[in-house]
Amino acid sequence: MNSNKKIFSIIINPEAGGGHAKSIWPQVKQILDEKEISYHTFFTEYMGHAQALAKRIAEEKATDILLILGGDGTLHEAINGLMNTKPNCQIPLSYIPTGSGNDFARSFGISENPIKALNQILNAKKSTEIFLGHYHELIGGRSGYFLNNLGIGFDARIVHKTNSSILKKFLNQINLGKFSYASKGISAFLGQGTFKLKLGNNTFERSYIAIINNGPYIGGGIEVSPEMSLKKRQLELFLVEKKNVMSLLKILFLFINGKIDQSKYVHRFKSSKFKIITKKSQFIHLDGEEFAKSEVELIVSTASYPFWQESKTK
Repeated sequence: MNSNKKIFSIIINPEAGGGHAKSIWPQVKQILDEKEISYHTFFTEYMGHAQALAKRIAEEKATDILLILGGDGTLHEAINGLMNTKPNCQIPLSYIPTGSGNDFARSFGISENPIKALNQILNAKKSTEIFLGHYHELIGGRSGYFLNNLGIGFDARIVHKTNSSILKKFLNQINLGKFSYASKGISAFLGQGTFKLKLGNNTFERSYIAIINNGPYIGGGIEVSPEMSLKKRQLELFLVEKKNVMSLLKILFLFINGKIDQSKYVHRFKSSKFKIITKKSQFIHLDGEEFAKSEVELIVSTASYPFWQESKTK
C-alpha cells in the first residue's frame, strides 16, 4: 500500500537535539497536510513517555505506521514500548532523526536532513526487516531491546557522567550535543578501573570496555564495523583490555578514528548470541541511555522488526 493511504501516529520529542525536533515539526506537518496524509500526533513530556505512548498506540491498533521525530533515545523508548506490548505488536516504524548522536540513522541510511528523511518514508513501498539487539539480564530478570549498542565499563561511565551533567542540555541547545560526551571523557578515563569479564568459555582479567553493536556506527558517528549491517542477523562484541595507561590511550585514539581493530589489546567477536558475566559492579548503557550499575549476567541476542523507510545503504 502507498504511504499516502496509510494512517500515521507521530511521536514528537520537543526536547530532542536541544529543541530541533520541535522547530522542524511545522515543516513536516505542512508536507503531510499538503499530501493529505492522515496522522495523529503525540508530544513527549518526560523521560520514558515515548515508551508509554508507543505501547498505548500499539494496544489501540488504530495506526499503520509509527513515526518517531526525535533522537535515538526517543526511538529506543518507542521500540521497547512496541516490543513489550502483549501480545507483541510490530507496527512498522519510521524515523526522522533530530538528536545529537543519530547512529541508527547512519546505520540504516536515513538522511539527517528532516525533509529528505520524510521523503524516504513517504516514498517507501514496503517495510524492511532490520535486526535489533535483545538483552535478558539474568540477575534482575529485566529484558529489552537496543537499536545501536550495549556498553559495559568505560563508555557507560561516560554516559552516566554526561546524563547527570547540566552541560549536556546546554550543548544540545547550541547543536553541540556530541561534545558533552567528549567533555566527560577525561573524568571517566580516570575513574574507570578494570574488571574481570567472562564471555562464553573465555575469561578476560583486565577488561576496560565491552561493547555489543548491531550496526557499523557507535559513539555519535564513529564507524567501527563497516561490514556490519542492521539487515543481518548478527552482533559484534568489542572487548578492550587495559594493560597500561599508554596502551589504553593509544586504543582510545584508534577508537575515535575508527581504527580500533589495529590494537592487539582489542578483541572482536561476531555471533547472533552472547553470554556475558562480570562479578564486579559496572555501569551499563543501552543506546546511550543509562541502564544500571551492577554485576552483569546478560544474554544478548537479536530480534527482527519492520521499518517503513527507504534506505540509502546496503
